[in-house]
Amino acid sequence: MEIYTSVAYVVTVLCSVATSSAKESVHRARESHNAGFNGQMEGSHHLHWCGNVSYKVSGSSCCNGNITLGLSQLVADCCGSVAYNPLNEICCNGSILTRSSTYAKCCGKDMYLTTTHVCCGKNNIFQWKENHSCCGEKTYDETIHCCCSNPTPVVKHKNETCCLKAKDHDKKTEHQPGSPPTRPLPILSDLICGSETYNPHKQMCCSGNLYKASALTKCCGGDAYTLSDDNVLCCNGILHLNVPEQSECVGGVIYTPANTTCQMSTRPRLGEHCCGGQTFNPRTHICCNGHSHNKMNGHFCCGSEVYDHHNQFLKCCSGHLYNLTHLSGKAECCGNLLLQNNKKICCSSSTNSIMYETKPNHHCCGHYYYNTSLWSCCAERLKPTPKPNSLRAEYRLKPLRDLIPEMCNKTVFFGKVESVALENDMRHVLLKVVWQVNMKSEKVIKDPWLHVSLDHCSFPATDNGKTYLWEKNHNGKPVLLSQPVDLTADIYMLYYVCYQKKG
Repeated sequence: MEIYTSVAYVVTVLCSVATSSAKESVHRARESHNAGFNGQMEGSHHLHWCGNVSYKVSGSSCCNGNITLGLSQLVADCCGSVAYNPLNEICCNGSILTRSSTYAKCCGKDMYLTTTHVCCGKNNIFQWKENHSCCGEKTYDETIHCCCSNPTPVVKHKNETCCLKAKDHDKKTEHQPGSPPTRPLPILSDLICGSETYNPHKQMCCSGNLYKASALTKCCGGDAYTLSDDNVLCCNGILHLNVPEQSECVGGVIYTPANTTCQMSTRPRLGEHCCGGQTFNPRTHICCNGHSHNKMNGHFCCGSEVYDHHNQFLKCCSGHLYNLTHLSGKAECCGNLLLQNNKKICCSSSTNSIMYETKPNHHCCGHYYYNTSLWSCCAERLKPTPKPNSLRAEYRLKPLRDLIPEMCNKTVFFGKVESVALENDMRHVLLKVVWQVNMKSEKVIKDPWLHVSLDHCSFPATDNGKTYLWEKNHNGKPVLLSQPVDLTADIYMLYYVCYQKKG
């Protein structure tokens, strides 16, 4: 009885914390670089279609109806019918080449560096020289000649008539003396909706669909609606039209004064709960994404399935349940995929977890896998300035559920990031301890405030207002363990599992 009383008390405290934290939460749009992809989503967000074949975007890509395995569509671009990693490769005339620099660009089928060469026409590469520019397929010295359109580009002496007419135009387009022609570098954080970039001040993205933004316009799954619309109700991401007045969405079910049904198919009795299109008794059953299961089979949902957390051969990875009975060796989650061997690596951030084939001199930077000769990484941010001797994080942050039950034997705490300050190469984090309990002694820390100093570039980014799982190492220094936690679900599961194990 004491165990369940303790759990109830913990849950009560955490629920109150979750209520206040919910007001501060910000939903991030998932980053994507899927220009040219034509895979269509069907049903679950895990399943897409590429032609007539289903695939998962977390581990494969679809280009012109062909699937590329081993590279997630979330971080890839298409080169014809093959996907490639634009961080480390470049597509020139349908051929995938290994980048020699972040300043590499295509000139026809060849690659060149914008810092040392210029591309004239479609496929002619010349070494960059001061005061030289392109004129069609050639270069010319701007101090002696000009480029005239007659009607095709042709080089003429600057004293000729056409040069005098083109003089003003050349002044507008010439490069500053001593500066090589450059191009803007790709910004990895561009807001993308589906395969299009968009301006959030003018447009809004609803699950890959763009709509005109306004103060009254809201998203409901992939649809948009305005608050002034009559007889419209958004219920669990599904937009319902022509619903009766005074209808309400409660727990994914539309309740109306005279007629309440479970997904328009079953009428629940007074006090009964809906689970998909059927009713269920929450005392004996559990509802997982619209599917009812007997509680004897488990108390936790994994997608639409239920599982027993005591069963060491079952592992839940972001809503996908895996049976480990026939696997040899240790397996861990990488998003909704299962990482089983050392030939692959999982790179993760708070928004994505992506699996890659391991390559020499490549490291993770958040959910990106980069070539250290091209890029450097600082606090999960890529920079086109390689630093071979720079430090890198020796571990990746994991979802809290992936850390259970190994955390049950440790003293861990949930720390909310209140503020962050930068000084030289150090990041100073002010933490407010939301809850700290040693599962063995149940000793609660007295001082709720902690000051943590981290090497800025070698540690993952931490966001103000987000709560993370931390552990104090043998030196008493807090170590960051998890991605931002869900105060209403993940933390409850940690306490439930650990207190049961203790009991």
